[in-house]
Amino acid sequence: MAYPGHLAKGMSRASVKELGDFIDPGHAGLVVVGESTIKEAIEDAVTGAERKTAEELSVDPKDIDAALQAATKGM
Repeated sequence: MAYPGHLAKGMSRASVKELGDFIDPGHAGLVVVGESTIKEAIEDAVTGAERKTAEELSVDPKDIDAALQAATKGM
């Protein structure tokens, strides 16, 4: 389940929609959120992907942590 409202501070609604459209129906997707310093490690680890995309967000890491905590509360 996506939580696009939690990305509102750093990602436009159009970008969120584009991300949703990037994954074809019936296929799986992997979304990784992290500091830009781990980009190379992610690229090295994800070797079998048919398609890849990346977006740099201007979001404070504390805001990301708070959004993840709120999204997973009660799971």
